[in-house]
Amino acid sequence: MTAPLIQPPVPDDASAWFDFVVEQQTHTYRGIVRPDFAEAQRGFRADWVAGLAASFADPGSSRRLIARQDGRVVGVASIVDAPSGWEIEEGYTPAPASRCLDRLYLHPAVQGRGLGSALLSAIDDGRDLYLWLIDGNASAQQFYRHRGFVDEPENFTTGESWGSVAMHRMIRRIGDTTSRPEVR
Repeated sequence: MTAPLIQPPVPDDASAWFDFVVEQQTHTYRGIVRPDFAEAQRGFRADWVAGLAASFADPGSSRRLIARQDGRVVGVASIVDAPSGWEIEEGYTPAPASRCLDRLYLHPAVQGRGLGSALLSAIDDGRDLYLWLIDGNASAQQFYRHRGFVDEPENFTTGESWGSVAMHRMIRRIGDTTSRPEVR
């Protein structure tokens, strides 16, 4: 098995990106989100794939990476300007930082091998950064805490396609020693 190849996605990667994200979300949040989660998400496929292809062609200030191993997608990561459209629509503003880590998913076969850290390091531009975390995803929460993120005290719910489950934001502020992991 070869080491994962990490590179920016191109428009032809949009379908594979979408399918991978839905597959990993379904796996990660099984038992937390609604039982027909994957089916509900796939209902957005045409619009999302078109939007992804356009954003991969012209990323603007967004930063995205895709990781492949032996020709298969094994990880994706993206940081975008905040707040995003859905955050504005839901009234989840103001955003706690100007950048949001909106995707970091790995195939279970490559978890725990450093790929998540490599993807995050490669897309992180060193500015304040926040993310949304579905409550109950303890392994992701631990991963982010070890990288300087702290839980925000607010509570929110996802949209209907996610089953209106509980979520919250985590933030990492640069220069804030309270959000840095302990050095041992």
